[in-house]
Amino acid sequence: MICVVRALLAFALLVSPAWAQVSRCVPCHAELATGFQKTGMGRSFYPMRAGSLPDKPYYHQPSATWFAMIERAGHIFQRRWQLGVDGRETNIEEKQIDFVLGSGNHAKTYLHLTPRGTLQQLPLGWYAENGGTFAMNPGYDRPDYPGSTRAISYECMSCHNAYPKIPSANREEGAEARYLGPLPEGIDCQRCHGPGDQHIATSGKAPILNPAALSPERALEVCMQCHLETSSRLLPHSVRKHGRAPFSYVAGQPLADFQLTFDRPAGMNQSVEVAGGAYRFRQSQCFLKSNGKLLCTTCHNPHDIPRGEAAAAAYNKVCAGCHASSHRSAENCVTCHMPKTRTDDAVHIVITDHRIRRPAATRTDLIAAKAETPETPANAYRGPVVPYLPPQPDALYEAVAQVRDGANLAAGLPLLASAIARLRPAQAGFYVDLGEAYRAAGDPARAAQSFEQALARSLDSLVIQLKLANALIETRQWAKAEAAARRATLKAPSDPLAWGLLGWSLWQQDHAIEAKAALEKALRLDPDSPELHNYLGSLLAGTGDRAAAARAFREAVRIMPGIAEWRTNLARLLAAMGQESEAENHAKAAVESDPTLAPAHELWGALALNRGDFDTAIRELQSALKLNPPFPKAEYELGLALYSKGDTRAALPHLQQAARLGSPEANQFLQKITK
Repeated sequence: MICVVRALLAFALLVSPAWAQVSRCVPCHAELATGFQKTGMGRSFYPMRAGSLPDKPYYHQPSATWFAMIERAGHIFQRRWQLGVDGRETNIEEKQIDFVLGSGNHAKTYLHLTPRGTLQQLPLGWYAENGGTFAMNPGYDRPDYPGSTRAISYECMSCHNAYPKIPSANREEGAEARYLGPLPEGIDCQRCHGPGDQHIATSGKAPILNPAALSPERALEVCMQCHLETSSRLLPHSVRKHGRAPFSYVAGQPLADFQLTFDRPAGMNQSVEVAGGAYRFRQSQCFLKSNGKLLCTTCHNPHDIPRGEAAAAAYNKVCAGCHASSHRSAENCVTCHMPKTRTDDAVHIVITDHRIRRPAATRTDLIAAKAETPETPANAYRGPVVPYLPPQPDALYEAVAQVRDGANLAAGLPLLASAIARLRPAQAGFYVDLGEAYRAAGDPARAAQSFEQALARSLDSLVIQLKLANALIETRQWAKAEAAARRATLKAPSDPLAWGLLGWSLWQQDHAIEAKAALEKALRLDPDSPELHNYLGSLLAGTGDRAAAARAFREAVRIMPGIAEWRTNLARLLAAMGQESEAENHAKAAVESDPTLAPAHELWGALALNRGDFDTAIRELQSALKLNPPFPKAEYELGLALYSKGDTRAALPHLQQAARLGSPEANQFLQKITK
């Protein structure tokens, strides 16, 4: 059997895997297939079907947004709206739910398939606890949640479905995740047994992988390909090897040939997370002392996972294999030694903690409700990123891990730059990593140089060409950015980002007509891009077409209402058009979405001042000055608000400061009141 395994691995490494339609496995393995379809893996991804819908809308207080699930002509839609200053619905969005990601054992995430073949995660999800409830998906329970445009990445798809077909142009690291139909429906047999096309074509004469014949290390990796997320926080938990396609891991191969796994230093990550079952399991003394004998499949039959009393009996039997003297048949070992725990990364999900340990004498309620804690610069991990599994990565990949998500950027950036200069790798991906690290460190000029080095090693790469154009825009090298963006449009005429970058670089060179045409083309290719609508709005406002600019800004806000900068852009334009009531409503919403945005505070304060609400004006203008000193306009307006309220003594220092900072309005007002 070992010879068969080696033959399969050699075949998988030398040629593209021959993936079969999973339905072709059923005639010979009907019982196994039927059992597997009842498991969570077998039901992990499927088309949305009509069914019972919630009878009332869901209100998300942090973003002041309403959601509802509605049925129309046999299709289900997720509808979203807010209330405007007049109490009417605004920022309305309806997107068809095309697929469901998740078995429903714990949760379901609803997905929308765009005409471009991308999948978008919709904000409202379903959770199994309390008999079934609706709540926001992880990362969405915040005022500035990412609308309905968050893409389902290849990494996400890889662990929630069988391998899909993707365009050849989108296999490169960093490429947009696009899918070709028909999409598979759930994890399939081949994720554990390897490609099955030849096995089926020869009526079983060509071998198929049996994971039970693998070494314990390889067998465990079959499960760990999806269940070894050391952290869902920015770290990174893994780095895919440069040159490996997104869906190229084949069961039985060393996982390290596909991706390298990383973690925080020992003892620094105690979180219980949804995809970290194997990570927690590997911390158990039972696993550590088993010398490779205790595997995931020791307890779990992947073809048919038992439930209820049958599950307790099955797991107790496994435990009794090593702990017969202490085992009591009437007890459920898992209840005490692997307790149910609410996860830290998806706070509406309760799972079995797979770290086997002695029961704590006293402990808090592990399933008590908890609030989502968004990752911010203040609470994000910053420190060394260490290899988790052998083999030890080389200097290049170890340095990449330090910078990839910024966890150890300051120390990792010079390490990566030094390793590249010393080793001069042929793979373009390392230079891309270096360029992204320079961008994260605020050095777009060096980033552009690194992207140019990457492009020299991968001349046909659209991904690198776009990264180069973006870095050149950040360095304000408009002509070079335009040239890079034009090359990208020639490589991929249907890529909206390429046209968007071209439009913005042209606009900065005062080529307004051509810039407008490029941005409009980008939006025809991807009308769901709020960034492109905002770019177009800025261009139109600059050319004096206020009505068209307002439409563009409104569309950006409609698609993603929580972005304070775009709300402020719209509010400022509406104020200039005399629509001050609506403008103030948007300025207030911008402050609520991002209390750290000084221009939003200033604009709200100025509008409150205009309508005689001096207390609100003073509060908001003081906030603007605290966040962003010096701020001449806010100094002047604060002085004006204090003076209008009758507090001349408090007003004068602000008016004088505004005059010193060059405000002609403040200077004129001072002359007027001091005559």
